Amino acid sequence: MHTTTTKLLLICVLAAAKLPASDALQLGPAGGSVGASCIPRERDALLSFKRGITSDPMGVLDSWHKKDCCQWRGVKCSNRTSHALRLHLRNLSPETGLVGEISNSLLSMDRLVHLDLSMNYLEGPSGRMPEFLGSLTRLRYLNLSGIPFSGRVLPQLGNLSNLQHLDLSGQSYPYMYSKDISWVARIPNLQYLGMNSVNLGTIVDCPYVVNMIPSLKALNLRSCSLPTANQSLPHINLTKLERLDLSGNIFAHPMARGWFWNLTGLQHLYLAGTKLYGQAPDALAHMTSLEVIDLSFNRNMGTMTTSFKNLCSLKILDLSWCQIVGNIKDIIGRMPQCPLNKLQVLRLGYNNISGNMPDQTAHLTTLVVLDISVNNLNGGIPHGVGLLFSLSRLDLSSNNLSGPVPSEIGMLGNLTMMNLEGNNLTGNFTEEHFASLTRLKELYLDGNSLRITVGPDWIPPFSLEEAALGSCQLGPSFPAWLQFQVDIR
Repeated sequence: MHTTTTKLLLICVLAAAKLPASDALQLGPAGGSVGASCIPRERDALLSFKRGITSDPMGVLDSWHKKDCCQWRGVKCSNRTSHALRLHLRNLSPETGLVGEISNSLLSMDRLVHLDLSMNYLEGPSGRMPEFLGSLTRLRYLNLSGIPFSGRVLPQLGNLSNLQHLDLSGQSYPYMYSKDISWVARIPNLQYLGMNSVNLGTIVDCPYVVNMIPSLKALNLRSCSLPTANQSLPHINLTKLERLDLSGNIFAHPMARGWFWNLTGLQHLYLAGTKLYGQAPDALAHMTSLEVIDLSFNRNMGTMTTSFKNLCSLKILDLSWCQIVGNIKDIIGRMPQCPLNKLQVLRLGYNNISGNMPDQTAHLTTLVVLDISVNNLNGGIPHGVGLLFSLSRLDLSSNNLSGPVPSEIGMLGNLTMMNLEGNNLTGNFTEEHFASLTRLKELYLDGNSLRITVGPDWIPPFSLEEAALGSCQLGPSFPAWLQFQVDIR
């Protein structure tokens, strides 16, 4: 009975993964496959692939001489049929990648469902993506990201109708290009599409194409030279899309005209550096699944009218370098206000935000990072800052803050970095200010008129790695060893 139940469970798991029972993987130590024995023609194919590698600085393929190729590094076989199912040779460091070309001998591995050659230098003499890759029709996972290919993206990749994951992302500059991505719509079960840094500058129908793939969960099109996001989708099929990255494309039109504001299932939205201007539309209030919003480096957002109050899942909000104009009290009041807030990172640096910081910030107590640097804040630092117990990084530098630093700041036991440089702060910075700062590694108080006064027997609860106290007055009992430490910058 137990054996029958186990077999039924295995069949159910394999069915969910759409992997034939005969091709079940049973992985052993060091990436080998238990119970598998190499298929001779597949071993020959892998050896031919190895011959196409001209440099292997990390010895990734050193094990590729043993009789059983199922025990080779990066190779995974079926424990029933012994067919190689996976070839995973992803490189983790730019200096240590494989160099050479991708051999067409991989065509002999007709059971291959997973191929990851990412971050290697396998562009070969031609520099082009090998056309035979479009014939590996069993593939469900293909990752060629970071390989410095040039030329056109293969439209034949549309023949890989079983793909669920496709990543063709370049490095930092668009080496590859595509003038037509209609082939993507022929991959009906695609869940992940990455084409970062692939030049799509002539394509204006991109949203319409991807909207034909309702299975899509992640779409990464960063720095693709896309000309516009000013399209309107009459019907949204992308109900499963969770991640959208369009950052680094120069759209230069009103933010509210973007085609993506009705994607209510989105969890991560990246629009940094797109030159979108103005405010987000009211539809943002209905995108309650959002966890990350990055609108940084979009100039001329103007007066803040966007409300984030209903975004109870929001964890990261980056509005830095957006030329936002407004009062800090009003802007803080637009942050999520939910029974259980989750906001951890709030970046408002390099804007034109003014006014006094509000003392009541109970809805921000989950913050880990608060950055309001390089603005026009005035008045004092509120005593309520001591209630932000989760804060790890606090940056209020380059404002017009004045008066004493509240001693409640010493209650922030998780703080690792505090930057109050470039303000008009005055008064004493005492032992009480340092009381619970046991994790503090970086302290910047330069550009103020503060006096640091501690007792002769005071032992700092922290160990600084970097600090700047240049304009601060150090009391006569300030420890000499610490004075040397903090004057290094």
